[in-house]
Amino acid sequence: MTGATTLWPQDPWGRVLNGACDASELPALIQDIAHTAADLAFERFGDRMHSVYLSGDLARDAGGEAAFIIVLRNSEFSVGLDLFCAAAALRVQKLHPELHACTFETYGWDEVFPSDGRFSPARFRIGVNSVAVAGRDLKRLIAPQKLTSAVSNASIVGLSGRLRALQHRLKAVATESRVRASSKQFAQTSLKGAFACVMSNEQVYTEDFATMARYIALSVPERKHTLASLVGLAQHGTASSLEALAFVDEVMSWLPDFADSWLDQNNPTRDQSINLV
Repeated sequence: MTGATTLWPQDPWGRVLNGACDASELPALIQDIAHTAADLAFERFGDRMHSVYLSGDLARDAGGEAAFIIVLRNSEFSVGLDLFCAAAALRVQKLHPELHACTFETYGWDEVFPSDGRFSPARFRIGVNSVAVAGRDLKRLIAPQKLTSAVSNASIVGLSGRLRALQHRLKAVATESRVRASSKQFAQTSLKGAFACVMSNEQVYTEDFATMARYIALSVPERKHTLASLVGLAQHGTASSLEALAFVDEVMSWLPDFADSWLDQNNPTRDQSINLV
């Protein structure tokens, strides 16, 4: 799977455009993976399913991590969705072992298009990095995305709690595979959160961790070495719990304060989502 542009395209007004490949440009291998996911979604939801999207690195033919977004016509009777998402991800990875990681997420129509005008993470992701693989493509209803504080807030609010939870998990896990997975998740969450703190000022969007680190370092140059290490950890993780915990302690010494400073300025009430402006 080949590399891809690390900064997302933007229109003349600075709004972020879809950075994914066209469906016809995806290699046959990726199309096969996407069809497997779409079949699983249709088996589970049938006519309740509106559409399915491939996101993540795989949507850009830029890596081996796939994220599938399922949009339902409504959210009624949504019992067992977490179990389905976990089982579907395992099924896809079993059928396609070349995948490094796979996730499924489900959203109701009202979560993609909230009536109160608040920011929708699902709508943003569909708009900036997705390929429709089943159903009617919603991107025709989604305008190019502005990089406002509402977009950043989704990755920043609650960041400290998510990082602490991963820190506690790393203290509890024993197997090398779980340490590697948890350390990788910690690094990815850290980079996404830190990048969100500078994104609206820099007015660029990326999902590439090395590019995130370069832009974060413009605001915290003293953390340049730490950020470089975070990039490696986000890509590969570490099997050493001692190494992981030492690194986590270092990140926790500055990143929660960095995030809180952004929230104090942009979302002092710590609302989970804020209105688009």
